[in-house]
Amino acid sequence: MESARGVVQHDKCLLTELADGTGVLLHLETKFYYTLNTTGVEVWKALGTGAKTEHEVALKISEEFEVDVDTAALDVRAVLSMMLSEGLVREAG
Repeated sequence: MESARGVVQHDKCLLTELADGTGVLLHLETKFYYTLNTTGVEVWKALGTGAKTEHEVALKISEEFEVDVDTAALDVRAVLSMMLSEGLVREAG
C-alpha cells in the first residue's frame, strides 16, 4: 500500500471498542468478526475521524502512542494492508 493512496472504512463494518482498548470489528456483509489490538482500534478510529492516507493515520498513531512517525507508519501499513485484503477498508476515490 502506498502512503499517498487514500482509504476509507467500509460502510458495512462496525467496531465495538472494549474497556482494555482492544476491539471487535464486525463485517456485516460477510458476518466475520475481527479482533483488533489497541493499534488496530486507533487506526480504525483515525479513519473514522477523517484521516485518509497512511501518513495521516500514522501521524495520529504517533501522537496517541508517543512513538516516532516512521515506527507508527510500519504498524499502520501492516494494519491497513490486512484491512484492505479483508475488505474492511477500501481505496478512496
